Order: sequence, then structure tokens, then C-alpha cells
Amino acid sequence: MRKKLLCFVLLIACFHTLVVSCGKSEVKLPPDTSKTDPTTSTSDTAIVNLFNKAPVIVWIEAAANFSRLGTADKMAATFQKLADMGAKGIVLDVKGIPGLVSYNSQIAQQLKTWNGYTQADGFDYLQNAITEAKKKGLKVFVSMSVFAEGMNYYGVKYGKVFNDPSFSAIQSQVMTAMGTVQNITDVYSYGLLNPLQPLAQSYELSLIKEVVTNYNIDGFVLDYCRFYDICADFSDYTLAKFKDWAGLSSVKATDIVQSWTTSNGSVVPAVTGAQYKKWLEFRAQTIHDFVSKTRDAVKAIKPHLAFCSYSGAWYDSYYTVGVNWASKNYDPSSEFSWATSTYKNTGYAELLDMFMTGNYTPTLTGAGWWTVQGQIDGANRVLKNANIHYGAIDIGNTSWSDLPNMKNAIVMLLQQTKGVMLFDLVHIDDPTANQFNKQLYDDVKSAISQGLTGK
Repeated sequence: MRKKLLCFVLLIACFHTLVVSCGKSEVKLPPDTSKTDPTTSTSDTAIVNLFNKAPVIVWIEAAANFSRLGTADKMAATFQKLADMGAKGIVLDVKGIPGLVSYNSQIAQQLKTWNGYTQADGFDYLQNAITEAKKKGLKVFVSMSVFAEGMNYYGVKYGKVFNDPSFSAIQSQVMTAMGTVQNITDVYSYGLLNPLQPLAQSYELSLIKEVVTNYNIDGFVLDYCRFYDICADFSDYTLAKFKDWAGLSSVKATDIVQSWTTSNGSVVPAVTGAQYKKWLEFRAQTIHDFVSKTRDAVKAIKPHLAFCSYSGAWYDSYYTVGVNWASKNYDPSSEFSWATSTYKNTGYAELLDMFMTGNYTPTLTGAGWWTVQGQIDGANRVLKNANIHYGAIDIGNTSWSDLPNMKNAIVMLLQQTKGVMLFDLVHIDDPTANQFNKQLYDDVKSAISQGLTGK
């Protein structure tokens, strides 16, 4: 069971990184200029104060911590450890890749049994977590894997893409290296939906509104709010929508990518077509518009709730999943050949109150998008202070050179961004879930102290 659990965490982490997918000073507000997006609420005093009080947040993946937090007493004990460590908030994953939810939902199937452990009847995971976390002084954020609705986990198929024909019909259509289009579940373990499909958007939005309405949380975090990868989505539906959006008389998949190959296990373009760059913009516009719609829905319910998102820090290649997390005032075409001159209009940084980048590399110094320093500098350049930016480290799936390497990454992010997100609770609490083979509460605590105080 433990081996399967750790494999699941590793699978999730690999999916997170798949792409070819306060002793600290007070948070400074972005400058009040005419270019500031009117929807930006980073100037909301309540939200600014929230993040000033929560510079360290721990992510809690639902399945990996299912039995660890299976009762209120277990939650109380674990959250006390996190509070003693120096954490000021938690991100509770309440909808993972399988699409099952960890709260009392009238819409989605609930995650009640995992790896042989079953929660008690009537146990509301989210409500109990909120209650126990608040007792320990922890802020509570909720995350959902937005367009994820299925997983083939060791032959057991979870989620709506497997058990609901209407969702199976709108699962992502991916291109193979041979140039054929297949259902994503026929090729990969993940059951992601096509983000362009109206049913996909309305269903995911209904879950977000449900949890925001019914639970006393401090913020909501978008996760997996994207296309699967550069090989998606090549359904007839998406091609038709792209044709209309781009004002084309006709379009074929080969007009976008002429041929495909594989690189590091991913299907990637070998030769791009005439419409490739416009296709990238179209996909980014799709995600931008959903983020905007979701923000509006969240703020209509609770205007002062923090609206947040997570993405990988490697902006230079994150376009492959259809995400432009930059400021709309940053023009990527000035430095990247893949961007059109209008790609900048898809930037959604101004729509977020807070944004987390996954700085998932053990290389701390140096330039470029695959060092922690390079990612911090790059994020500063493209975000343009449009939101409150936190860095993040993957404690258990990064190949650290040694323990000081991991601790120094935490210190860097605390000192150079507004805060740090630590992924994941299981890596801190379970000695078998990290390379150091021990619980890491004390080590993380010392890094937090150094990062916040400089000592």
C-alpha cells in the first residue's frame, strides 16, 4: 500500500512538471497606474493582510494524505506539527486527477476509500480540516485539479471519463507521434477534459462555486487549469472553433503541426505548420477566458476571497499547455519566437490575487528558466508585480544534492518572493516519501526561520 501511495504522489508530481506540462517585509502593492487591470484585487486590504500573515503554506494532496488525515484527531495532530514547524496556511486538494472530491458535494462523487482505507460515514474531510486547521491558526486554501476527471490507477479506472459517456465524449483528443488522434485515456493514465468544451467548463465551474459557497475558506487555488500538453487538443470540435476564431476558411491538423516526434517521453512537434503560432494563442485565450469567468463567479459569491492559481515556473515552455500566466503588459514576442504579437493579450496575471510557481529544480543559482534564481528573475520580469507571487518547492520529488540544498531553496524563495508553498505534507511527514528517509519538520522549520529572519 505504501509503495502504491508513493507511486501516486510521484505520478502527480511528474504530471505537474510535464511540459516540452513574516519577519519578512510587508507585501507591497503594485503601482497604481492607468495600465493596472480594473479586475485586479491585489489592492484589497483583506487579501493583502491575509498573505502578509501566511508566508509559508503547505500543500496537502488528497490521495497521498488520505489515511494520514482520515479523522479529526489525526488532522489536529498533524496540523499542530505544521504550525510548530512555522507553516501559516495549508492548501487542501479537494479534487485530484481522478475527479473525486473530498467534501460533501451534491454534484460530484466523493473520495471515501483509497488504498484500502475508508473514512467514516458522514465524515466531511474539508469541513473537519477547516475546523482543526483554524484551531491551530492556519489559513485554509482549497485547490481543485480543474480539467482532470479520471485516472487509470494500477488498472482501476476512476472518474467521469470512464463512467459517464457524456464526459468520455469530451475527454482530450491527443496527437500521437505517428500523427493520429486518439482519446487521452487510450494513450495515458490521465483523464483530462478538453478545456474548450462547454460541458467541461460548466461542470468544473459548478464544483468551484459549490465549494466556495458552502465552506469558510480563505482562498481558492486553480490547479491543472490547462490543456494536457502540446499534443492536445486535436478534436474536430477544437479545430472547428479554431477555424472560426482565426477567421480561416478551412484548417487541418497538419496546418498547425506538419509532423510529430517524441522527446523525453512527450509527443512534440517535429515540423510546425503555418497556423502553429496562432494555434498557441488560441489555446492560451481559451484558458484566459475560463480563468476570467471563474474569477467573476468566485468574486460574485465572496468578493474578498483570495483567487489564486498554481503553475510551473518554466514560463519559456509553459505555452505548451495553453497557459500564459504573465501580465497582459508583458509581450512574450519580444523574446520568444513561439509568440505572436497579440499573444500578450492572453496573459492572466492581473486576474489573480496570488500566484504560485513551482520552482522544481535543485539548481539554485544561475540564469535561465531551470534554476531557482533564474525562475525568480523570470517571474518578476513577466508578472510585472501584477499579483502576490509565491515560489514553491517539491520536497519529495526533487533530486536534492543534500539536505542544505533543499533548505537553501526554501530560504531563497522566502527572501525573494512574497512567500513559499511547500509540496507536499506527505514528503515532510513520511520518512519513506523523501530521499532523506526521515521526517523533515525540524529541518524545514530551521529553513523557514532563516528565510524569514535572515538568521
